Amino acid sequence: MSTAAGAAYNPSDEPLFERRDELSLIETLVRDLCGPPQRGGVVVFEGAAGLGKTSLVEVARRVAVANDCTVLQAKGGEREQGRAFHVVRQLFRRLLAACDEAERHELLGGWWDLVAPAIGLAPAAADDSPPPDPQGVRDALDWLMAGLSQRRGRVVVLVDDAHWADRESLTWLESFARTVESMPVLLLIARRPEEPTPNADLLGDLADMPGTRRLDLAPLSPHAVDTMVRQRIGPSADDAFCKLCHATTEGNPYVVGQLIGEVADRRIKPNAANARLLEGLASAIVGRGMIARLERTGPEAVRLARAVAVLGAEATLGRAAALADLDPEDAVAPADRLRAVRVLAGDEQLEFAHPTIATEVYRRIPPQARGALHARAARLLIADGHAEAQAAAHLLVTYPSGDPWVVARLRGAAREDMRAGAPDSAYRNLLRALNEPPFGEERTAVLYELGLAAFVHDPRAAIQHLYAALSGAPAEHPSRQVIVLRLAKALAHDDRLAEAVRLLDAEARTTKLSRARLRLQTEHFLWALFWVDDTEAHTRARRLRSLAGRLAGTDTTERCLLGMRAWYGVVRGDPAVQVLAYAERALDPPLSWVDEDWSLEVPSLAAQSFVYCDQPDRAERIFLDGIRELESRGLHGTHLAFAKTILAQLRYRQGRLIEAEADARTGWDYADRLGPKAPARWYALGTLIQILVARGRLDEAEAIAEEHSFGGPFPNAVVFPVPQTVRGELRLARHQYAEAAADFSEAGRLLDARGATNPAWCPWRPNLALALVGDDPAAARRVANRAVGQAYVFGAPSALGHALRVAGQVTGGAEGLAKLGESVRWLADSPARYEYALSLVEFGAALRRAKRISDARLRLGEGLEAAVRCGADGLAERARAELLAAGGRPRRAYRTGVEALTTRERQTARLVVRGLSNSAVARELGVQLGTVQKHLTAVYAKLDTDREGLAEFDLGDGTKPGGPFGHGPQR
Repeated sequence: MSTAAGAAYNPSDEPLFERRDELSLIETLVRDLCGPPQRGGVVVFEGAAGLGKTSLVEVARRVAVANDCTVLQAKGGEREQGRAFHVVRQLFRRLLAACDEAERHELLGGWWDLVAPAIGLAPAAADDSPPPDPQGVRDALDWLMAGLSQRRGRVVVLVDDAHWADRESLTWLESFARTVESMPVLLLIARRPEEPTPNADLLGDLADMPGTRRLDLAPLSPHAVDTMVRQRIGPSADDAFCKLCHATTEGNPYVVGQLIGEVADRRIKPNAANARLLEGLASAIVGRGMIARLERTGPEAVRLARAVAVLGAEATLGRAAALADLDPEDAVAPADRLRAVRVLAGDEQLEFAHPTIATEVYRRIPPQARGALHARAARLLIADGHAEAQAAAHLLVTYPSGDPWVVARLRGAAREDMRAGAPDSAYRNLLRALNEPPFGEERTAVLYELGLAAFVHDPRAAIQHLYAALSGAPAEHPSRQVIVLRLAKALAHDDRLAEAVRLLDAEARTTKLSRARLRLQTEHFLWALFWVDDTEAHTRARRLRSLAGRLAGTDTTERCLLGMRAWYGVVRGDPAVQVLAYAERALDPPLSWVDEDWSLEVPSLAAQSFVYCDQPDRAERIFLDGIRELESRGLHGTHLAFAKTILAQLRYRQGRLIEAEADARTGWDYADRLGPKAPARWYALGTLIQILVARGRLDEAEAIAEEHSFGGPFPNAVVFPVPQTVRGELRLARHQYAEAAADFSEAGRLLDARGATNPAWCPWRPNLALALVGDDPAAARRVANRAVGQAYVFGAPSALGHALRVAGQVTGGAEGLAKLGESVRWLADSPARYEYALSLVEFGAALRRAKRISDARLRLGEGLEAAVRCGADGLAERARAELLAAGGRPRRAYRTGVEALTTRERQTARLVVRGLSNSAVARELGVQLGTVQKHLTAVYAKLDTDREGLAEFDLGDGTKPGGPFGHGPQR
């Protein structure tokens, strides 16, 4: 990195021929970056080897330095493209290593522990927590770039030879490039498009992005070559000589320059008579001629050049000498000879004068000798104290020999990669370790580790490796249970739930160890929950009840099983008081959300039990703590997608629809990055559609459903919200009653067969009653009354109020009116404010139809206010219409903006902006937590924002836009 300003730099002074457009573009982009306004961008220079890409990158660096930009620079390497984060480390390592602890904290905050292993500045944590997922590491790098651009101003990122960049770095660059236009960051990439590399797809995606400026470098024209020759050799060069210079080099600037150098060194007169020599000289620059030129420097120099080609970026003179079997003193003269013939450059750190020379030298080493050199290079690096991941890059290209040392180093490198958030690199190392091959228990261990590495991106490959590991694990061996648990999880994530449940059940029945059996049984109950076609669901529920009744909750396994018991109670409609008792025991003390053995499924399900039992405040605290735990560990993939979406569901059930929508969109953003088949996408999409329907934005909900094919076929797993019910709710709101009834009936068939009958968890029965009432009122009443009975058994006021409202709607008359009134009474003190608003409006409308106008106006006015507070715009419009029909005069819609806030709402918002949690705000103001949430719901509705957006408003009392710590979000 460089930030020093230099003298004014003019790109036209650079001795580059026929690159005026490229130089002008560099100058324009840097000028735009400096602004105002400061505009970032992406530019890709493409061309074959030798066309001047590196020279343009150097020009860009000098222009950036002259304009006081921070410069981050890296270069891909042919030997290093298999090393995870090699390019990222070049970009950031020197910058962060030069920062003191305070400056690093300012730039990264809580992200340091996540970024440091990827950049190579600190070892990864060696505890039992799960490794960060790759998306978490990419998010941390995004945060670092945002911090740099905010605190240091304009940033220019230069990546040369990007065709040889490692996949992990390219994946981040490709995703980050989509955001640079909104930041003062210029990203300049140079690559060879014709180079057949494993990562060409990512570079192609980056180059094809909208807004990317893509320049294809052309060879020099005959006129440009004439000018080069005459400038560097002299004006006496005749036309025939210059013409043949162009023909023999095909206008390649690098080859032209080298050819001119050879002519000058040999003092060849540039005339027609000597033009015949040019073809031979040019052939010595590349290809076989270059190798012949190298061989003329002597055998020691050839060995040294080969050593440098194998070592790549680690080629110091001493290490290259050792690899070439030369004493350090004896390597000096061969190195000088290689510099003299323009093969090598550098003093202590050796590199080739051009990448094409490195490629040619490397490819000319016989395969067996090349493998042996890499094997020795790996041992030299380990002996010098380098990380195992660096040695592994060499071991990957050696020949298998059954060497335990090689297996150990590759497994160690894989562990480093996993802890740095690079499972693909870990997978490559472990595959090579498997081919060495290992034997006995070590082979089983390698297969298991392969399964872990593959799990992130390829569950099916993980399943294959884990089955192989299981076949080598003896009965009652400690490793067997670990393998079975991981295999079951991989099967579940591949939508093979039946196989996962049966595997766990069979293993639990055969093991003789009681604690191992309990662990397997708990996991078996977990995945059985999501199995749609489980024909033994009722039997499993009875087994779980019996088992949980005997447990004291003395360890994590027992508390997880108690958490499962609580969730089974929610789904099946056991009394809420019983469910809460199990949930409290499960979460005392709290379960970790980052436990590598359990992950987030059990703690999140136990926490959701509080939601459906009308204790959302308790659930919210658990979820916010869990999300913080996930974020601190960099688990930004499936884990955070589910957690954010469940938080949206929680707030939806509370009637905090504006916040719920923001959370659902965040969950969708996380889920959408996981790929089209990720279960988290169904969950996030269903929740978002459900919230949009509640807010009355049916067109938007329908458009999203259509865009993302939310019409089926649906996954085989039970996911909530159940997709069929979400689709049914949208159709019901559209008055497509027959189609909605079919959706709810399908959901009911699936859930009833499994005993999942609680209308609090999935209200398909109440919704079905509403869909049936027009064509079959009697059937609608039967369905609705059954839902009321089930809600009474469960006992949560929100569920009972909902069921009674629907029963009142489909019953009608005096009886229906009574049920609607009872619904309002049950919901009045419940946390389900959207359900309360719905019941108030329905009750008011029914009172109007019964000619009880005064009562109707009162209830409709309350319903209107409640709907507006929830952000239920469609319901608010209906309430206004009903109020007008009742002869009332609806109050104007809530005023909006900061001036509409009450004194207490403004105080609450100020404290939130200052970074206090809801609980802390409640303590500060001396009120209940529920009161704080009600105030915030009103604030979000009036300001049309969410928690993060509050920082943008001037709330008075010294609170400024931009957040409590300056510009940008804080971790």
